[in-house]
Amino acid sequence: MERQLKTIFPSVVQISEVEGAETLNRNLLQTIEDIRSVTPNARPDSWVSSVYTTLNSADRLHEMPEFAPLRDIILREASDFADTLRLNHRQYPLRISDCWFNIYGPKDGQEVHLHANNLISGSYYVKAPPGSSGLMFHSPMDGEMLSPPYTEMNALNSMALEMPVEEGMIVLFRSCLRHSVRPSATDDERISVSFNLAM
Repeated sequence: MERQLKTIFPSVVQISEVEGAETLNRNLLQTIEDIRSVTPNARPDSWVSSVYTTLNSADRLHEMPEFAPLRDIILREASDFADTLRLNHRQYPLRISDCWFNIYGPKDGQEVHLHANNLISGSYYVKAPPGSSGLMFHSPMDGEMLSPPYTEMNALNSMALEMPVEEGMIVLFRSCLRHSVRPSATDDERISVSFNLAM
């Protein structure tokens, strides 16, 4: 009997280490602190955690001159990711639809969510001290099917996977992929710049 195993409908995640991240992060941290000092927390009421965010307030960071270097990196990386996904971004160019930052303090996390009405989403990690939570991705089947007993967990049956993050890392994924952040185990702040892209 001939047997084949095929992987269909894979969830693709692109991870890149940004060159010159130390200088980039130093400049971003200063700008982020400046924005935080004059911008109230825009955390939606539906969020359980007390994370500080500029979502729905200062969410056009990519239009600020201070964020231009990161904007260029996002667009370059998104272009490569779009090539992998065979998106026709040459004829229908990608554009950043919004860009904001999140500051996670001790025990701060983020509920499971996705980014509707976008194609590509991602995060760039400006500050990720030891003990910082990673980025948790959730299977589209999670919560939709009964979970049987397994002999071991692997990429073919796991309902969630936590990807460790570090400073200078940029992660891109399809906006329909559900993700979350578990409560932080560090007393230091974890700072990320998140963004969405559309065509």
